Amino acid sequence: MRTFGFFDAEQTSLFQGALANPQNIYTALFDRQSLWDPVTLDTVLEDFPAGHLDRADLFLIMAECIANAVLHGQAEILGFSARRRSNVLLLSFLQKPPMQKRISAVLSMARAGQIRECNMEMPGGLGFPILLKLARKITISTDYKKLHLWIKADNAK
Repeated sequence: MRTFGFFDAEQTSLFQGALANPQNIYTALFDRQSLWDPVTLDTVLEDFPAGHLDRADLFLIMAECIANAVLHGQAEILGFSARRRSNVLLLSFLQKPPMQKRISAVLSMARAGQIRECNMEMPGGLGFPILLKLARKITISTDYKKLHLWIKADNAK
């Protein structure tokens, strides 16, 4: 697992267990400060194994999910894993503390095509509609700690 930032042993072991899967092609752990650092995203893009996902799509997905975690979710720690199954790439984001519960309402609105612009009831950008264009499916765990995106993988692998 690639780590960005500083973690104590308890934090690392908690996320290592949650992100451990022998089928993962990439895993990373970010502290809050590293999530604000643009070099972090550049490093992930360089490290991510080629042939699974277009780099521009990966950049857009990572930038949006990191921004959502930090700005809307107040994430102190964010774990990321990527796993490939046939022609599907599962991207998982695990955050501490959990996402705000309104995130599921925003995702539902995006799925229904109801997000057209920012407004006072729903501050933020248009990230979920963009992610929905790239992903086959997006889910949020019932404890609001994990966001999963199922993406059509490149055929190069």
